[in-house]
Amino acid sequence: MSFTFADLDLSDISESSSLGVGVHVVEITDAKFGPRNQGERPVVELELNASGAIFTDTLRVYSESEAGARISRQRLKQYLVAIDHDDPNTPGDINSMKGKRCKVKIEPGKAFVRDDGSTGNYKNVTAVFKPDAEVSDVVKPAAQPALVISSTSTFDDDIPF
Repeated sequence: MSFTFADLDLSDISESSSLGVGVHVVEITDAKFGPRNQGERPVVELELNASGAIFTDTLRVYSESEAGARISRQRLKQYLVAIDHDDPNTPGDINSMKGKRCKVKIEPGKAFVRDDGSTGNYKNVTAVFKPDAEVSDVVKPAAQPALVISSTSTFDDDIPF
């Protein structure tokens, strides 16, 4: 089979494949519950779509970390309230979330350093609202990665005090 540039059809591809930092009205296009890998605790994965730009929000509702589980459960409840779920206290079927719309605020999260030395930030959903809610699009500044000191660095031990 021969592949040519002229054969590409990009009519069903959005210009941006990843949902960026900011406030977005999204549709929950997929919702899954279960372990990502065998032997792991189950997670809720929500695929959020805003005009073709996708973001997957992973909620660790059964995290080993008590604080992590609480934060994930709070955000899950925010989603359920925002989509007008029949019973946000006992959600029942995960599929009931598919096709529903809400508004999310995505902010920069933990910073990281890539293999090539460049830096980046993970992105986190920090709040969920009803789709028609008035929400400020102001987001917090990105966290900076920790200073990485190479093993070839030299230190000047002259302390000014």
